Amino acid sequence: MATDEFFANRTVSSFDNDVEDAFDSEEKQSAFSIINDVLKMYGLEDLTGFVRDFILDNDVVNENVLLGEIRGTDVYQKRFAANIARRNAGMNVLSEGQYVALENTYRQYLRQSGLPPSFYDSNEDFQNLIANDVSPAELAERVNQGYEAIQFGNPDVINQMRNLYGVTEGQLAAYFLDPEKATPILLNQARAAEAAAGAVQGGGYLSRQEAELLAQEGVTMEQARSGIAAIEEGQELFTPLITETDQFSREEQLGAVFGTDPRAAQRLRKRARSRQTMFEQGGGFAGQGAELTGLQ
Repeated sequence: MATDEFFANRTVSSFDNDVEDAFDSEEKQSAFSIINDVLKMYGLEDLTGFVRDFILDNDVVNENVLLGEIRGTDVYQKRFAANIARRNAGMNVLSEGQYVALENTYRQYLRQSGLPPSFYDSNEDFQNLIANDVSPAELAERVNQGYEAIQFGNPDVINQMRNLYGVTEGQLAAYFLDPEKATPILLNQARAAEAAAGAVQGGGYLSRQEAELLAQEGVTMEQARSGIAAIEEGQELFTPLITETDQFSREEQLGAVFGTDPRAAQRLRKRARSRQTMFEQGGGFAGQGAELTGLQ
């Protein structure tokens, strides 16, 4: 029996039956080829060498013996890890066919929902869902909640995600659905978008590069709002008088206020003290800067 004929129009059904059909084939080589394809269909390609050696070394003619050996391997246990969790939780263990069919259902729905591939690009992505007996209907409800979160989420952050990175609705839904599962890139973009949104709330702006740098330093949306508001309100302090020669670039202004540039912060403190002496009173920004960023 040719392998292509064996799998023509075939769907995942029963691991036991698939292996049994292979053993029923007339030629050993044909049987072994079919078993290889069965292993691939169930995501057990790494067992190809093990199965070949076991058949040759033990001259196996009983599919039940081979099935027992396969199911005892670490590769098999890892591939169907959710079944172990289900057994420990007192739930029914799924057959290999049911397990793979459920994965395929999850994968198809997530793809159709427009979520990024990182949410369904490996079998391990579905282990927690299967282990916790999450039905496709429940998964659909969770995805809908992710899309609803876009509608009710912070519009400033969502706008910045779109403006800075062109993030799609599906990517946004994925982030709200499970921030920890979202790709590191998307998480970093979200943090930068929060900083940029805070800047808008503070009456200013942050470029994409500025937002990313502040996000890397752990600056939150509220801190960005306060810091940018301070910069906008304190431009008089950043603008040099005739007797002052040192300029504060945009980068240095951000570094001084948010504490990412100690040298710029020191210069700003020095200028604030100098002007306090000159005008015999503390500038409004100097006091505000001290409160927000530790400037003195």
